[in-house]
Amino acid sequence: MASKEAKELLLEKLSTLIKTIRKSRNLSQKAMAEKCGMDFSSYSNIENGKRNVTVFTLQRIINVFKISFNELFNF
Repeated sequence: MASKEAKELLLEKLSTLIKTIRKSRNLSQKAMAEKCGMDFSSYSNIENGKRNVTVFTLQRIINVFKISFNELFNF
């Protein structure tokens, strides 16, 4: 089982990458949340590493970005 530190590091890397990709697409957090069918606070918590994201939510995010899971987890 992964340590708490390893889990936190993974969540931090993922949230940072999501934020970076969103900004590169010139989308606000609000616009991204709307495109994902989420409320703003839930999406913001994902980007800030405060919320563990489900695979289903990740699917919505990568659909908006038009990338694959492999591209998202290439870090």
